[in-house]
Amino acid sequence: MIIISSRKSFNNSDVLSDIGHQIKEIDLSNDSEVRTIDSQEDLSLELSGKRVLMPVHGYNNEQDEVYDAYSVIENKANDFLGSEYDFVIGYSWPGGDKGLEWWASKKRANAVARRFRFLIENLTTNVKALDVMSHSLGARVVLKALKQSSRNRILRNYYCTAPAVDNEVLEQGEEFHSSVEKAEGIYVFHSKKDGVLAGAYRVAEFDNALGLYGPEDKQYIQNKTKNIYVANCKKRVDSHGAYKRCDAIYTYMSSSMAKKPEKFKTL
Repeated sequence: MIIISSRKSFNNSDVLSDIGHQIKEIDLSNDSEVRTIDSQEDLSLELSGKRVLMPVHGYNNEQDEVYDAYSVIENKANDFLGSEYDFVIGYSWPGGDKGLEWWASKKRANAVARRFRFLIENLTTNVKALDVMSHSLGARVVLKALKQSSRNRILRNYYCTAPAVDNEVLEQGEEFHSSVEKAEGIYVFHSKKDGVLAGAYRVAEFDNALGLYGPEDKQYIQNKTKNIYVANCKKRVDSHGAYKRCDAIYTYMSSSMAKKPEKFKTL
């Protein structure tokens, strides 16, 4: 898998690289480096005309944990979405490697968003379609990057699993309301059985996460938005990290490409 990293020395969990992105192809069976891709422009040309899914991990992940998660996602995408994507390309950022680094990791998520914005803007000049799938605090990286972009519809689909952002951020006048128009479809996956968001997030932010019960104002999402879809995963997902292995989510993604789903659905 090609991995794009904004981590210092490619794999530092706590420090943002001072040389921009590094891009390498990694053999996920043994975590070995296959090759280096010199620039984002070279990558963009290599992906020209291709349909790409890009996972963006969340908070508290060592690099080997990122590789493990992306290996699962790639395999699930091949099994359930094989005809929809030509490549799964992973994104790695310094989201920390300890459970008590929330504020530092959130700060880095805000900082890396600008780099991520330039990356996806560059890629979409050549790819046929770019879909992003974030987990947890990765939602902040993606939503802030979309907010900063001056381009509309930069992503085709944005799949937002267990988003560790406040539950009102997509609504009118809130932090990431302007991000909504930057994707053709935004899909929010949440579960009330997510213990991390029910506990640690509430303690840190004094608010409910979007990934716990979904959007705060469901009537607003239902009646005032055209491209936000919400999937309640309470019957399928019983922990913060379980989304990547949930077959029902990939089945839902596949069906939503054929036909737009209901605004609110329980998987």
